Amino acid sequence: MSSLIPADTHDLDARIQKAVEYCADNSSYYRDKLREVGAEVGDIRSATDLERLPVLLTKEDEVESAARSLASEGHPFGKHLCASIDDVVAVNSTSGTTGDPTYYAFTADDVALTDSLWAQAFRMGGVSAGDAVVHAFGLSMFLAGVPVVRALERMRARPIPVGAEAGSEKLIKVISSMQPKAICLTPSYAQHLTEKSDLSEMGIRHVFCAGEPGAGLPEVRAKISEGFGGASVTDVIGGCHGIMNASCDAHQGMHVLGGDHTIQQLIDPDTGEPVEIRDGAVGARVKTTLDWQAQPQLRSSIGDIYEIFVSPCACGRTEPRIKVIGRIDDLLIIKGVKLYPAAVQNMIHEFQPELTGSFKIVLREAGPRVEPPLRMKVELSEGSDPGVLDELAKRMHGRFAVTPSIEPVPAGTLVRTSHKARLIEVEG
Repeated sequence: MSSLIPADTHDLDARIQKAVEYCADNSSYYRDKLREVGAEVGDIRSATDLERLPVLLTKEDEVESAARSLASEGHPFGKHLCASIDDVVAVNSTSGTTGDPTYYAFTADDVALTDSLWAQAFRMGGVSAGDAVVHAFGLSMFLAGVPVVRALERMRARPIPVGAEAGSEKLIKVISSMQPKAICLTPSYAQHLTEKSDLSEMGIRHVFCAGEPGAGLPEVRAKISEGFGGASVTDVIGGCHGIMNASCDAHQGMHVLGGDHTIQQLIDPDTGEPVEIRDGAVGARVKTTLDWQAQPQLRSSIGDIYEIFVSPCACGRTEPRIKVIGRIDDLLIIKGVKLYPAAVQNMIHEFQPELTGSFKIVLREAGPRVEPPLRMKVELSEGSDPGVLDELAKRMHGRFAVTPSIEPVPAGTLVRTSHKARLIEVEG
């Protein structure tokens, strides 16, 4: 079976050919990359032809390309920018918490596509025109910032753009005053707010989480839902390049929305070989955009590790679904065993309420290789028996073949954040 994640696309081969030609015609970066791998534009006529190509654009490539375009053309969008700079009408970026931010360029058509995909996710999670939605993601520069507010306005909802930068006290005051139907924020920030204040009677019926793993886990979802008075919790990822994924009430992974705008395939992160798509298949996601104008992605991968499900969902929707396992650049290797911090986070959440869910992996020096034992600080909930950490260590050994050294710390010890939680702390 192909490595192609099933997508509802018409005239797929013709659209692939057009997308490849667009990249080669408008970007010296892609022309050079295709030449380096010995591929002619006319050779790539189907999804099968695409999977024969290696990854052409990585996170490191984006950083290098941005530096080159800044030096030669005065903009940081990279040599893979295919639209005229005059047609770039919106700019967003990653947070840059682990290095230089990556800048994303949008044409007017790119903006419209992004807005439509966010609208699909919000409608799927219960938001309709006229509903008030508090925005508590980081507003400044982030993909889930201004674009989400804009998308809510376009779908004729009523966004309240507080932003994570405003802080918890102001955010809670706004919620109390506005009594919104929905709120969007990171799952760690959602849990922090419910620990800080009673939000169960403030009218929020739908919580949208993005930016980090967590909301896909039953334990985390239950805690957030209870803290917001029984609200539904929707897990969302995407928001750029024509990609969006969102969970339904069945929570059997996030549905791939807008699948007719991208080709998404899986490869083995070690060998680069295609991974057969079937229920439970795991691999690094590689994307090729079909409609994105500003910075089209041709066999691009930033190292997201996905698990795929293609069987029908209990909710009745037929799209394939994904779970995010981790990121290649977060990978730790302990005595040859590969471990993703997000997987550790998921396991710790399984022990709620005995554990708060907050933890840190403590390294003497930056990974990926870690001298055993794996050291961790883990918060105990107030009144919990420290013996639960022995059970955590046993479960980690059984599931990951890693035996950690765990330092218990009291609830509230580890710093909370309104942005994406940092799971690794490097000493010194």
